[in-house]
Amino acid sequence: MSRFWTTCFVVAALPILSGCLTSAPRAAPEPLSDRAAALRGSIAPTGTMKLSATAEQRALQAQYQALQFGTVGQVIPWESDGFKGEITPTQLYRIGAQDCRGYTLVITRGASKVRQVGSACRTGADLWTPVA
Repeated sequence: MSRFWTTCFVVAALPILSGCLTSAPRAAPEPLSDRAAALRGSIAPTGTMKLSATAEQRALQAQYQALQFGTVGQVIPWESDGFKGEITPTQLYRIGAQDCRGYTLVITRGASKVRQVGSACRTGADLWTPVA
């Protein structure tokens, strides 16, 4: 009879425990790498749209991936907190001893869409610095 009560207890407790497991708080976003952090300021807030801190972090990580590793025209998507974005890198070009690259950034939230165009140059240690 004791096995019967143990089974009843486990069956009765499962819905309660599964509710605890599914309602855990969201994990904090991963820290922004130094390489992606160097791009901070390249995504300009507009009057119609300001990224959340987590969305900005995802956008900067995608921007670094696009500049460092993307091929010309390859869309690098990202998504966070209701924002969706795409970074598309252009051809590499040189200014003096620096490699530079243009990019197009499109950010969407609901029906609002913002398009920005910029350039960044690679400095030492694979850091990209926004220049326009």
